[in-house]
Amino acid sequence: MDGRSFINIARQFCTSQDEAERRTSIGRSYYALYNLLITTLSERGVIFKETPDDHYKLIGYLTKCGNRTAGLVGITLKDLRLERNRSDYEMKITVGLDMSDLVYKKATRAITEFDSISAPELQQIVDKIQALP
Repeated sequence: MDGRSFINIARQFCTSQDEAERRTSIGRSYYALYNLLITTLSERGVIFKETPDDHYKLIGYLTKCGNRTAGLVGITLKDLRLERNRSDYEMKITVGLDMSDLVYKKATRAITEFDSISAPELQQIVDKIQALP
């Protein structure tokens, strides 16, 4: 399955009147981007252990690889993860339409930005990630 498919669910729910659906939209926005990134990098040889630490590792890899676009996508992933955690675990806060719509738009923009990275650039990113300690 292509993780980007989750963005369709996020789009359907981001402007819902139901808060549970807006919270779901935030989670699906995050995972659409996360799964695209981890799958793409894994397919090119970056090793992930399939543990919760992979979320943090991925953010670190992207922000430390020296590629401006990848770095910005990494920062967005970090922001989306924070909002995903808030929407999944903080039941006392209200997740409004503005937040779910913003997270959806950020995820969509980050997916587009990552997809715009050329194959040679992507290989350079992978090489730099693999050289990181």
